[in-house]
Amino acid sequence: MSLRRRPVRAAAALLPLIALLAPLPSAKAATLDDLARAEAALVAVWEDVPLAFRTATFVDGSPAGYGVYTARETSVFAPGEPLVVYAEPVGYAWEEIGDGRFRFGVDVDLLIKRPDGAIVGGRENFQRLALESRTRNREFMLTLTLTLDGITPGDYVLEYRTRDIASDEASTISLPFTIAEP
Repeated sequence: MSLRRRPVRAAAALLPLIALLAPLPSAKAATLDDLARAEAALVAVWEDVPLAFRTATFVDGSPAGYGVYTARETSVFAPGEPLVVYAEPVGYAWEEIGDGRFRFGVDVDLLIKRPDGAIVGGRENFQRLALESRTRNREFMLTLTLTLDGITPGDYVLEYRTRDIASDEASTISLPFTIAEP
């Protein structure tokens, strides 16, 4: 069974979350039940958000974890230098796979384009990034590494088309870059 977008309005789904964020009386501390209700409200909103990327950027090196990366200062690369992209998807679905576990992630297609949209190259099913968990993880990151050997120096657009593995949602990461003269 796949958990997916319910016809819930984001604003309506936020009401329980907003109520929980109101200051608690000083005599009462928040409880685990309060936290569970807030998380359920957040999941309801998440399920209404289309697949998208809150962050997608070129990075230096390999990210060490969710949110643990160094953004690259430039999108100019030397010939043969790896292009490493860090991205944080939101709005993906969780598929129940039994035994209290969920599967989630994306399949990724690759396109290299010129700035005018002309396709230089690409590959369908370039990569699958997926996890299984006993919780509906919302901190999920993608690290996509590409080395372009023999490409002519110039301006390009790196496009990763992503497809949610647990729903029919899709989204695109599009990042302009330049291959410098040697």
